[in-house]
This record gives sequence, C-alpha cells and structure tokens, in this order.
Amino acid sequence: MHNPSRNIWAIVPLKSLDRAKQRLASVLSVEERRSLMLAMARDVLTSLARSTELSGTLIVSRTPEADALSQAFGTERYAESPDADLREALTQAACYLHEQLDADGAFIVPADVPLITEDDVDRAVQAHESVTVLPDGENVGTNGLLLSPVDAIELIFDGKSFKPHMDAAAERGLTPRVVPLPGFALDIDTPADLSTLLECGPHTQTGTYLDRSGIADRLQPTDNKSVSDERTESPNV
Repeated sequence: MHNPSRNIWAIVPLKSLDRAKQRLASVLSVEERRSLMLAMARDVLTSLARSTELSGTLIVSRTPEADALSQAFGTERYAESPDADLREALTQAACYLHEQLDADGAFIVPADVPLITEDDVDRAVQAHESVTVLPDGENVGTNGLLLSPVDAIELIFDGKSFKPHMDAAAERGLTPRVVPLPGFALDIDTPADLSTLLECGPHTQTGTYLDRSGIADRLQPTDNKSVSDERTESPNV
C-alpha cells in the first residue's frame, strides 16, 4: 500500500513524437521512431502505475498522443509553456504538483527507460530522503531523479547530468543519495541500445514492438558494431 505520509508523484516528460529519437534515424523511419517512443512510454507508465509508493503520475507533454496515454493509465496531464525547454517544462510541472496536488516530492522518470519495473520504482522511493539520483549504466547521465521538496535543486539536463546533479545538491547543503538500479541503467538512444533491450527485455512492450515490426531482424547485422561511444543521455530526461 502507498505510504500516506509521503505524497510523491512521478513526472514523465514526453516531447513531440515527430522529433523523437533522431539518433535512430539511420535505422528507423519517422513512424517507427514514433511507435517506438509510444511503446517505451507505455512500459514506463505501466511500471509507475503498479508502484505502491507513488501517489500518482503526471505526464508532461503538449503532444496529442499524451491525452490517450493519460486516459489509458489514469494519470494527470500537464502542458508546459509552448517555448519551454526540457528543464523549464520539468520545473513548471514540479511547481504544478506542489501547488495543485500538494506534492512534497517529485520523481522525474524519462519515457525511454523501458526496462524499469515497479520494484525498481518502489526501491528508489523507499531509499529517498532529499535528493536521490538514479544514474545510467555509465554514471554519466541521470535516468531518474527524486526531489523533496520538488524544487530541492536546480535541474540540469545537458546530456551528462549525473555529476552536475550531485554538485547541485552539494551546493545547497544536501547529501544526494545515489541508487543504481538495473531497470534505470539503460535509456534508448542508439541501435546498440535497441539490441541490448532485445537481449534484456524481449517481453517488454518495447521488445514486442521491435520483434513484431521486423525491426529486431533488421538490427541483427549491426549487433557487433561498436556505437557505445555515441551514447549521451536521452533528451527525454
């Protein structure tokens, strides 16, 4: 059961699907990238909905598909300012949670971490105090960020935000907690990431989409190509 003494909400930003995952343009069409993004978002929202530690989830997006996702998963929906960048959109959403839903904590979760489970989510919230950072597998990017209060630190999403978020907490006299969790280690940016996903999560909604669409078969010849040096943190975070 949800802990009534804590009112922590997840925030899931979802940018325009027409511009999603540009770094996969060499292997996926625009429509395939759109479908991939929706499949990943459904995986993420499914795990968040099953969490027993969260009060709810807020999708932050101006894209039309966000309405259908919000209705399907029973989430709140917030449309950021038209000219807001990612940091500004997340900041606006966090303020909305605090002012309108009396949230005392926010858990920022990107829409492109399809391997997360409800157990990952619950463990992160249970470990949380003031600032909790969930790093990617290389400790370069931030694939999850918990803040209490919702404006505990300045948000920094520049592609390599793990250390900057740690520094931002220290600057405010806070001791950040680092919680590496398997599901949060992989965000999807490159063809190599897709291959890793197919190995680790073939039965996710994302893995199922890649298989049924034929994309999985197309990826096979590139499995051994090294593109790991191309990794950067997803712009969805």
